[in-house]
Amino acid sequence: MSYSNTQGIVSQRNFAELVSHLFNHQTHHRGQVSTLLSQNGIDIGITDFLMEIPDKNTHLEK
Repeated sequence: MSYSNTQGIVSQRNFAELVSHLFNHQTHHRGQVSTLLSQNGIDIGITDFLMEIPDKNTHLEK
């Protein structure tokens, strides 16, 4: 993928690596925001998406 930055410098990168960077970097900012909220006494609860997805085995009897 080719793109130019705000100074007009053209770069070329692998698209999959750019997408990986996007998701990795947003995690950094999510951590910053959750830390600031917690430091100010705001309970942010569970932030892991995995915890929001129902377990497909919960219907099985134990």
